[in-house]
Amino acid sequence: MMAIELEIKGCKVCESTSLTWHTTIINRSGVQQGRLKTTDVECIFFLGCDSCSETLVSISADKAAGIMNDKASLSLAP
Repeated sequence: MMAIELEIKGCKVCESTSLTWHTTIINRSGVQQGRLKTTDVECIFFLGCDSCSETLVSISADKAAGIMNDKASLSLAP
């Protein structure tokens, strides 16, 4: 199954086609920095425009891994 997030071909603001995926860790718990545990943070992937810095979409790391696994299984199928 192809996710809609991977079908974005250009920026909705400036119409640039120069897009890049990035990752970041975000604090979902409100716990103070320096006291965080692994259960307090989450990794997200976001697609940004290289021209105007607009964030076009963000997805969880789990969803990104699922998309990659689906694509890998399709490419390995006989």
